[in-house]
Amino acid sequence: MKDLKICIPVLLFLLLINVFSIAQENRSKVGIRPYPRNHQHEMTGGGLVAHWKPGIGNYDDVLKADDYTALHMDVVKGYNGVFKTKQRFFEHYIHQQGGDWVDTNPKTNKLIQIIRDHEEDGNEVKHIIICREGWLYDKENGDTGPIAGDPRILYQKDVNDTRKVFKDAHALGLVKHDNYKLIQMVVHPAVFLDDPEAREIIRTMDGICIESHQFNRYWPLGNEISNPEEIARGAKWVLEQGMDYIFYYGPYQYKDCDTYTDFLERDWLKAFWDRGLPKHHKNMYYYLNAFPHHCGSQRPVGPESDPYSYLGFAKWLIQELENGK
Repeated sequence: MKDLKICIPVLLFLLLINVFSIAQENRSKVGIRPYPRNHQHEMTGGGLVAHWKPGIGNYDDVLKADDYTALHMDVVKGYNGVFKTKQRFFEHYIHQQGGDWVDTNPKTNKLIQIIRDHEEDGNEVKHIIICREGWLYDKENGDTGPIAGDPRILYQKDVNDTRKVFKDAHALGLVKHDNYKLIQMVVHPAVFLDDPEAREIIRTMDGICIESHQFNRYWPLGNEISNPEEIARGAKWVLEQGMDYIFYYGPYQYKDCDTYTDFLERDWLKAFWDRGLPKHHKNMYYYLNAFPHHCGSQRPVGPESDPYSYLGFAKWLIQELENGK
């Protein structure tokens, strides 16, 4: 009987650990695109799209190794710093390779080089967010994809050639794996689902990424490409297929914006959840596109104790999703 009394608390403890582990596996994940990264980067003021005034801070100076966000962030874009995770994501545009089609030579393919750089730095490539966006490279003649309703969607040839170059690069010892997750970045929240040709292309990929800005054509909430119900409909289909769905959220407005309201960055996200976007799912990813922009460019990087800062918002989101609550 004495042994039994000792065993019961141990069994309960082990059960709690197992429940916690399952909850962590099934929760949605959080990632971040951190800008500016260090003091030198901060002093540049950024560029045309991501820009800021020196003084908002930077991740090297503000984020500490024992901070909650440093310990609990799941995926990071283009930066190591003191984040504990080694999982990385990045964006890739077909036309980055210098032409209209995929470079099938693994020794010269720029995507392979990016993967190598990540892996040689001790990281793992979690997601490659990929699309056709030729107009970024040639405004007049930039090539788009085959789907009229969503010009970002790849040709099937793009997907096939990219998969092949992964295998060839792996065979040559250039990269660690013979395949990587290709996540299609889209413009429209559901064309990839409603267009039969688009749907078949997406089935050969690993997921969908939808952007949600608080500026330009994405504002206000509820327009054609910022429609929560349509985004939720697309997300649910993707998750039902066993693929990954990335809600790429940001940049955000801030106090210099005429339309900003207190904690708009949180309220906007809550509106998506209230209108059907899955909050908790093991294949759901909330990536914070946390680069300063336009009237939102004065939001501070941190510290995470500041609820208005980028790190403060990230901490709130991670805790909001923690343990599936």
